[in-house]
Amino acid sequence: MIKTRYPIVLVHGMMVKDFRFWRSFRGIADFLKAQGVAVYVSDQDGVGAVATNALQLKEEILSVLQKENCEKVNLIAHSKGGVDCRYMITHLDMAKHVASLTTLSTPHYGSGLSEKLLKMPRFMAKSIAFFTDLFYRICGDRQPDILQLGKDLTPEAMEQFNRDTPNMPSVYYQSYSSSITGKNPLVFIPYNISRHCEQDSTDGMVSVSSSQWGNYQGNLGDDLDHYKMVGVYGTKKQLADVGEFYLQIIAQLQAMGF
Repeated sequence: MIKTRYPIVLVHGMMVKDFRFWRSFRGIADFLKAQGVAVYVSDQDGVGAVATNALQLKEEILSVLQKENCEKVNLIAHSKGGVDCRYMITHLDMAKHVASLTTLSTPHYGSGLSEKLLKMPRFMAKSIAFFTDLFYRICGDRQPDILQLGKDLTPEAMEQFNRDTPNMPSVYYQSYSSSITGKNPLVFIPYNISRHCEQDSTDGMVSVSSSQWGNYQGNLGDDLDHYKMVGVYGTKKQLADVGEFYLQIIAQLQAMGF
């Protein structure tokens, strides 16, 4: 049984909602609860901009604090969720309520893929954005804005974001990256697109170099792609291994007094 001083909030990344076949942290939260961990899963917009998602996340964290009758939480954030968390901590007066932030394949230095996608013809980008936002609004997003989301994650935008969003001294920041070889046919195409855009080892979406922030804890290996890392898909054994990885992170946080 693992009992951290503060509850764990798992924060999802972009494009994820509570879909039956596209659910972030599928089974992971239940696995952690079975180990005695106080854990919650965030529900901010799937295609919301960073600033609006951060506000939604703040509301959720304050609700968790009230339910648990505690002062702080530990955040474990995947992909863009890590950027949402950093904005919330620094700009929304939430450093006093966050003990630690662990990011998993978060594009801290931007996404080359976002940059290239924004270079498509404007009419095409606006049409794709309209239908994407509409779909996610139907699925529960309050303020979907995939065009702004894409702009938020370009390398140039994240360079400015990093200047404007320093780490808060009272919060412990650590990060993990992942990479794949592209041999798996399920991720062959996204891997090669990502590898071309990032010009670096990637997990099919985010590069290893862009994932490093705060206390970098290393790369998780060559068989854990961007979505397998949060249990969106995978065999029963693979998902169990992912759950054990989260348990190791939480045990580390417990040992640090978080």
